[in-house]
Amino acid sequence: MEKEAAALPPAPDKGESSGAKGMRARSGDCDDVTDDFISRLPDAILGTIISLLPTKDGGRTQALSRRWRPLWRGAPLNLEVGTTASSVPPSAVSQIISQHPGPSRRFSFPGLRAGEFDAELESWFHSRALANLEELDIGYASQTIRPLPLFVLRSASTLLVLKINKCDFCDQIAPGMDFPLLKQLSLIRVSISGDVLHGLLSGCHALESLFISEVRSARCAPANWLGVPRISKPLPLSVLCSASTILIAKIWNCDFSDETRPSTMVFPLLEQLSLINVSISGDVLHGLLSGCHALETLFMSKVRTASCLRVGSPTLRISSPTLRSICLSRRSYGITELVIEDAPCLGRLLIPYSDQDDCVTIRVVRAPKLEILGPIPFRAPKQEVLCDSPDFSKFRIFQGMNLVSSANSMCTVKVLALRSSSCELHAVLNVLRWFPCLEKLCVMFYHHKLKEKKIESQYDQLLPIECLQTHLKKVVFKSYVGTERQQLDFAKFFVLNAKVLNKMEFEGYDDYIISTAACPHKILQVENRASRDAEFEFKSSSVR
Repeated sequence: MEKEAAALPPAPDKGESSGAKGMRARSGDCDDVTDDFISRLPDAILGTIISLLPTKDGGRTQALSRRWRPLWRGAPLNLEVGTTASSVPPSAVSQIISQHPGPSRRFSFPGLRAGEFDAELESWFHSRALANLEELDIGYASQTIRPLPLFVLRSASTLLVLKINKCDFCDQIAPGMDFPLLKQLSLIRVSISGDVLHGLLSGCHALESLFISEVRSARCAPANWLGVPRISKPLPLSVLCSASTILIAKIWNCDFSDETRPSTMVFPLLEQLSLINVSISGDVLHGLLSGCHALETLFMSKVRTASCLRVGSPTLRISSPTLRSICLSRRSYGITELVIEDAPCLGRLLIPYSDQDDCVTIRVVRAPKLEILGPIPFRAPKQEVLCDSPDFSKFRIFQGMNLVSSANSMCTVKVLALRSSSCELHAVLNVLRWFPCLEKLCVMFYHHKLKEKKIESQYDQLLPIECLQTHLKKVVFKSYVGTERQQLDFAKFFVLNAKVLNKMEFEGYDDYIISTAACPHKILQVENRASRDAEFEFKSSSVR
């Protein structure tokens, strides 16, 4: 009983969160609200604020003052059930619902356990408080999927957000499903037949965001997710029936069938597409992108081409008149080449988390507005010689048919990120020749396993790097170690040679960055800097 009482909304306690403490401090634990500007807001606005607070904090606002005391019962209820600090235990839900007449904005219970609170759960959903839910997040904590209770969809006509996890959709659900207002739908590790999924999505007339992960046909054998490797499931073609309204689509752990017809993949309003751990052929991807008439952002991670087990070099080709940003995460298995054939609006090509073992060729045929590129992983040649082609390991960038080089430069790129060890100054300088209009450079240092020798700069003033002379205004060093001589020399080079530099940032850990920040003028030879306008900023982080 004590545990339940502590979870109930009305009474504040010593363990109240910072949200409730902040409001108590502003309004005072009294009834005088003369100087309390928040309390002067209309009831409707205060009710919205309360409904956005965690469940416990929302209830505790009743103790702030007489002004706040009646507001919780009139505010839309945000009921999060679970074992976290901000949620309430299942044993307290019935009493909370009895004290709150409704309506409810959100009900979240992602940790259901089969056989526990079954009767109570049904009574909650038939209560007046949960009659017109806007957001529903429900799922089972067990690793085996369980049947989805029919009564949880009682508020289908008012739902805006629906997230279902580890549930089995029975065939009886299909006939009466209609979600006229639903904008966001997430189906994660669910079992559902093609007909039921088609009926579900056909009833979503306003759907804008769709997240599909590990959805399997109801005809498959029962699945137990505990200790079983994640196996991608065929993407149900029914997900395409709501394509006309979707703005955001995230597809995870699914396989695109080669039989998918381009005519069925038309997303006229889709702006953001994420493909994560999916298998898709080049032809199907081309058809998918061709049907996205408003696509601006494409994110791909752990993407496998359908030909990854065949002889040859799997290639993904991208053509889009609207695409503005492409992000290719590392470990995109089977993909050895990404070809940007025609992307007139593409401004960002991001390769996060890439490393020296990635085997990717990026070929840019036409991207006239490409301004942001990287981070590119590479290491300097094993021999300490200056060359025009630093070793990018297995990572290569083409412009047109030829490798990017000083003779085949990318003049549109203004922001470049590189992953480098501190002994690779030569290689970095050669890369800068490829981007003559570069305005911002970000170098992310990584620790080299071998002991790095000091390498003096071989920069030839008679062969100047164009961006250092006229364009490079900002340089950022991440994972900077102020006590490492090679990194100091690395930074010092830009201080002494970047003629239009405005700012140089050093981001490192507390115990390393302080040594440089204490006396930057002496260590970096600031008095001899090439740009008199250059400023220096040191940022520390305690997280490694």
